[in-house]
Amino acid sequence: MDRTLLKKAAIQSVALMLAVITLSYAFHQYRLVTISAKDSVNSEELLTSDQDSGSSKTDLHTSKDGKPSDIINVDSNTDNASITELLSSIDPKIKNQLGEKYLIIKKPKGTDISIHLDDLYVNKSIRVELTGLSDASINDSFVGRVNKDQIFYDEPEFKEIITPNTDKSSNSNEPVITKDYGNDIVHGISVTTQLDDATKLYTADLMIELDSVYAQIVYNDSAYYFIALKKPKEVYDKVLVIDAGHGGKDGGALSQGHQYCEKNINLDILLKLKELLDKENIKVYYTRTEDTTVFLRPRVTLANEVDCDFFISIHSNASDASWPNGTEVLYYDKSSKGVKNKDLGQIFLGGLDKLIPLRNRGLVQEHNDAVFILDKATVPAILIEVGYVTNNNDMNYLKEPENQETIAQGIYNGIMQAYKKYPELIGKQEETK
Repeated sequence: MDRTLLKKAAIQSVALMLAVITLSYAFHQYRLVTISAKDSVNSEELLTSDQDSGSSKTDLHTSKDGKPSDIINVDSNTDNASITELLSSIDPKIKNQLGEKYLIIKKPKGTDISIHLDDLYVNKSIRVELTGLSDASINDSFVGRVNKDQIFYDEPEFKEIITPNTDKSSNSNEPVITKDYGNDIVHGISVTTQLDDATKLYTADLMIELDSVYAQIVYNDSAYYFIALKKPKEVYDKVLVIDAGHGGKDGGALSQGHQYCEKNINLDILLKLKELLDKENIKVYYTRTEDTTVFLRPRVTLANEVDCDFFISIHSNASDASWPNGTEVLYYDKSSKGVKNKDLGQIFLGGLDKLIPLRNRGLVQEHNDAVFILDKATVPAILIEVGYVTNNNDMNYLKEPENQETIAQGIYNGIMQAYKKYPELIGKQEETK
């Protein structure tokens, strides 16, 4: 063999050995801690579970709001194990539950540690909060990740890729620079710690940016947290994405006299719809629940990545003239999952027409890139124009909270009717109940 090749192979061998030693040190075992859960509006709720290690996928669906009971205690011997030895030591039933993609977080020092997860799905990130730490030694080396048969640790590495900017909502012609992380499911880790002067204990926040949107399920043994990263449809029977158009710096259309702004009408309706959907066994991803700026691409990317059953965008219409009025539903002439967007739009238009007094303007077929989120959607998608903010009669109706509740009820009824018409979209677990 060529001497240069031999030298290169030797260097790679030494590098691999050092990597294993480093990861083994980073995943050294600490004492058993207790997990407790907290509630958060925009998070995957952590619920204490009595399930054993052989619990099935069906057992994950224990809460009425469609969220899995997702803390499971595991017995596995991981003392002084390297990452490879750690993976081989996990109970096979647990490893099957973890699936192909998961995170491994070494437990920091502490005697009464609590863990809490926030799912920041619009940004493809999760925030892991650990409270009750006895010191501030935790850092990004505490986080390992597994993607099928590949193991990653330390800071993610990437290559930059430059592509043209096609997002009209960004108001920029600058090219888009993206980062290629290969098969690493983590695209960024940041760790901050803060000392509580009263308790003399630390809180650590781990911000973990992921490659996609996942449903997270947390498992626990004496030394590690295992966070399984599942496709939402693997965990939930019904998955929706609801979008409140515009927001933040993008106000949308203005009423006559500029007293009312479209972004607020859209959000008010979404929040009232959320109150109805919170009572159902449906996992709903909202593009925004506050007056925040969200560009178009992240909205449709969210819908596509979670592979939602229906993508529903709520808007209010506008015109240069004051006379146009009424409700309409926009769609593209395409279908997915056996659902034609035109048929889906008719369901929602009919549900609204039964409840609200505004004129029914019917369905509007859009073409090419006229409506970015509908054009790029790979799931059943419609855009509801609930009324014209530039028409005084429509605006007088839209501004009243009780009328916004009625509109939300009409959209809710459309969702329920759509699931009745397309039962094949409902997960197997729902079908067996």
